[in-house]
Amino acid sequence: MRIPTDQWSIRNERGMTIAELTIVLAITGVLSLFMGTELQAMADRVYLDTAVAEVVGDLRYARSMAVREGEPIQVAVGAEQPGVTLFRSSDPARPVAPTRNLQNRGVRMIRSSGGRLLSFLPRGTSATPTTLTLEGRRGDQRVVTVSLTGIVRAR
Repeated sequence: MRIPTDQWSIRNERGMTIAELTIVLAITGVLSLFMGTELQAMADRVYLDTAVAEVVGDLRYARSMAVREGEPIQVAVGAEQPGVTLFRSSDPARPVAPTRNLQNRGVRMIRSSGGRLLSFLPRGTSATPTTLTLEGRRGDQRVVTVSLTGIVRAR
């Protein structure tokens, strides 16, 4: 009985050679190195964008709360620890909500052009028009503005 050559070569093939395996591992390592740093940079941008959205939401909530309750609501911007705290100006010892820690969101620093304390008045206006600059881990920045009319925008 004669065995066709195609079957003979299939039966004797046992796997990859060391050279083939080394080349595949080297290519995989190089690709993962480049893709890993790019994915981390993208994740940092997403974290910073999320932090900006949370700050904008907190500031808009403070404005609506001031209008609804008819009393000034203040927002304290953390200097050493990046964060935002809302409280009534009549009772600064009790925050309206827990302090939002933005360091968990990749924010390294918050700079405020109008000081560390922002106030929203019962008419919905802001007593302190401000520009907040949030800086991420890699140095990229996002800007949140609060106008004199109380409108909050992110750029």
